[in-house]
Amino acid sequence: MLLKGGLIVSPVAPGISRQNGKKSGLKRADVRITGGIISEIGDDLKARDGDEVLDIQDRWISPGFIDIHTHLRDLNQQGKETIASGTRAAAQGGYTTVVSMANTDPTTDSPNILTIVLDKIAREAVVRVLPVAAVTLGLKGEQLSEMVRLAELGAVAFSDDGMPLTNLGLLRQALQYGKLLDKVIISHPEDHSLTRGGCIHESHVSARLGLPGIPAVSESACIAREIELARATGGRIHFAHVSTVQSVELIKGAKADGLPVTAEVSPHHIALCDEDITGFDTRFKMNPPLRGKKDQEALVAALKEGVFDAIATDHAPHTAAEKSMPFAQAPFGIIGLETAFSVTYERLVLSNQLTINELIYLLTVGPAKVLKLPDPELKPGARADIAVIAPHQEWTYLAGKGSSRSSNSPFDGATLKSKVVVTIFDGTIVHKEHASAAVG
Repeated sequence: MLLKGGLIVSPVAPGISRQNGKKSGLKRADVRITGGIISEIGDDLKARDGDEVLDIQDRWISPGFIDIHTHLRDLNQQGKETIASGTRAAAQGGYTTVVSMANTDPTTDSPNILTIVLDKIAREAVVRVLPVAAVTLGLKGEQLSEMVRLAELGAVAFSDDGMPLTNLGLLRQALQYGKLLDKVIISHPEDHSLTRGGCIHESHVSARLGLPGIPAVSESACIAREIELARATGGRIHFAHVSTVQSVELIKGAKADGLPVTAEVSPHHIALCDEDITGFDTRFKMNPPLRGKKDQEALVAALKEGVFDAIATDHAPHTAAEKSMPFAQAPFGIIGLETAFSVTYERLVLSNQLTINELIYLLTVGPAKVLKLPDPELKPGARADIAVIAPHQEWTYLAGKGSSRSSNSPFDGATLKSKVVVTIFDGTIVHKEHASAAVG
């Protein structure tokens, strides 16, 4: 395969890279792929017999994205999502690697269930899927899973995401095991005693709508105590879907102290705030909830400073029937794999908060470093995992026509300003925009 006329986007870390004067930019080059590997990058490469040539003039060429936080459901939740449909949605969004959470049904908490999941991945996934195993059996926070055996089988990390682990003694043990296994613990930072019954962020918006609120301190208090466990054990902890000013300050302080702490932010928390909730549309219900405007601004500032290591979708599919319930009873969560790049590009790059190189870092190299995976690179000899982006293509996102089995997105019907038009995984095209204007 030969990609002709594209502009290569090299990932550049936000924050430190700016201080060091490392420049962002784009480099025009052709890319040749042979046997699943990037074999050559250069000017005006010539097609060879049998080459599939993609004319991508002025499109951007990026390493394939990595989503460190995806819910693929499957097993007994196939009506919401399957490994097949979820990975097709990932490919549509430019993702070539997704990290699947353990809150499946049944929970991915035993060697037997993990083996079943790995088998389904091998048979059905169209992109790479790295499974997370549960920290505790059944996500109940009472007994640790067989972490050593699960790591040996291929669990890339451990998390009870969806349920906060409130037993600090167990979390301390999990961090100790994680350090021994060189695996990160992904925290769902939430204190249930503060959030129980809440629907949206506790603010004037929740008061106006008459809905019980979720206070910001329910997240930051959890992060504060878990940082201290990371300090005590030396175990790596990663904070998922961070959403508040106070949380940002705590994570910034932990990093300044040199603690093994990393964190992610989700596209919806930087693109929306609680003021965007004007009624009882459950597509705007997620956990953590959309926070206040000052929280949103703090998250964007933290991205610029390099506080966050990754942007992660927290893709959480639900059925239409579930999301049609009254707001208080409907489940938390939205889908996001198909829209993540377009949403963050408009919110961060077009508003001059980040360069495109910095955004690509947060979607590729940053999440890889959290999991200690090889850095995604576009160079000869590297694996051909690639996203091709049309930066000026406007499109209307219709969730019901996407690849996911679910359509619970607050961006449904939105006009977005950029689109992934080709995704290549291991040298094979797994997504290609059909419109003739997208790819020659």
